[in-house]
Amino acid sequence: MIRVSIRDIIAPHFWNTFNSKKSNQVYKGGRSSTKSSMISIKIVYNCLNNDNCSSVILRKHQNQLRKSVYKEIKRACKRLGLQEGIDYEAGLSPMEIRFNNGNTIYFSGGEDYETVKGMIDENKLIKMVWFEELTGWDNPEDIEQIKATFLRGNDDWFITFYSFNPPKNKFDWVNKWVDEKSKSKRYLVHQSDYRTVPKQWLGQMAIEEAEELEQNDEKRYRWIYLGEVIGLEGLIYNPDLIEYVSEDYLEKNKVKILYIDFAIDSGHQTSATTCGAYGYGADGYWYLLDTYYYSPHEKPNKKAPSELSRDIFNFELTINKKFKAGTDKETIDSAEGALRNQYFKDYGRRLHPVDKGTNKEQLIDYSQDFLAKKKFRVLNNNNNQIFKKENENYMWLKDSVEKGKPIPDKTEKAFLSSEKYYNTYTQDYAYSYADHTQDQFQYWIKDNLQKLGLKQ
Repeated sequence: MIRVSIRDIIAPHFWNTFNSKKSNQVYKGGRSSTKSSMISIKIVYNCLNNDNCSSVILRKHQNQLRKSVYKEIKRACKRLGLQEGIDYEAGLSPMEIRFNNGNTIYFSGGEDYETVKGMIDENKLIKMVWFEELTGWDNPEDIEQIKATFLRGNDDWFITFYSFNPPKNKFDWVNKWVDEKSKSKRYLVHQSDYRTVPKQWLGQMAIEEAEELEQNDEKRYRWIYLGEVIGLEGLIYNPDLIEYVSEDYLEKNKVKILYIDFAIDSGHQTSATTCGAYGYGADGYWYLLDTYYYSPHEKPNKKAPSELSRDIFNFELTINKKFKAGTDKETIDSAEGALRNQYFKDYGRRLHPVDKGTNKEQLIDYSQDFLAKKKFRVLNNNNNQIFKKENENYMWLKDSVEKGKPIPDKTEKAFLSSEKYYNTYTQDYAYSYADHTQDQFQYWIKDNLQKLGLKQ
């Protein structure tokens, strides 16, 4: 084992709290604040330097452990000069880190902690519990119940760690919980951000990404990188981050479209079906080239899946020919089976079902991250006016924000009499708008995170 100085491997903003044995330690902060790295080092350090000292690390779901906290603990072992196979053993089934002194670090998903509890060596006390990504948990009651399970038998010291990036909504249960606990002497509440982390640890690219966001969307920068609770305003997107350019912009500026993605939000009896054509330009910008939009709202005769399938196929074919570019990916909501099956039956092409998950706020966060790069332009043609209308009126339901679980307003709203919208691909008018183009925009982004530079 190599001797290392703790101050050399944790960021300066943690130097004053590293040795704290306060029973509840809350570490909140922005992206790249290295709070997870510090907690990992602290847990490993205490397991090495205390007898009868094991630990349990939890995330909400079991499948989140291996690539996050398990990997982080192994990295902490390396930073402390430990060698796998000599100073400790690492296993995946069960997922554990076992030290030579008999102490063990156990890993568990919130839904499976009873199983982990049954595997724990009864001769070794659990001295530390870590709830990583606290925002992924549903409520504080679940946290307290799990903590109480592992607290038993301790007379001298026991630490519960909580780490998270604060939700932007001040009404979120996590933010309200922290505000309440910060008044208790039994809680240490620590805020951190990337600005005091040694630059060589972060790397120049991470710093430049933070600075770019600060320049493009200062409020979002304060939330993501400084960990501030910025609040949720009514309007979901910042319209200033979208550049609307003339219909002939590509031709005038000699920008070639290299390839095209399509994204579909399929509606039903009253909801619109829309397909967006997103082209990647040789200038490094993404363009909303055109939009298919069919709204059955207030129409007695509604299109069947077979008709929508034909429409979308013809729309895509027209776009491919017009911009002389092939298709890279066709995305559709994973919950939509009828149109997907019909499309395969008609044309032998499989639309890719995006796993949109259950967290709408995360979908919106991805799209806000994309827009903050300021690499998205919309051709200001007639068909794309529906995207502009829905984007500029995309709002949070006020009551949902105050309840801590924000959801977008999906109400169908009537166009003003002066705002007739006609789509050339459906050869039909729409008399209302909601959030359908915004949904397919989010599906496209979620299905292409790596390609859009949102995921390494």
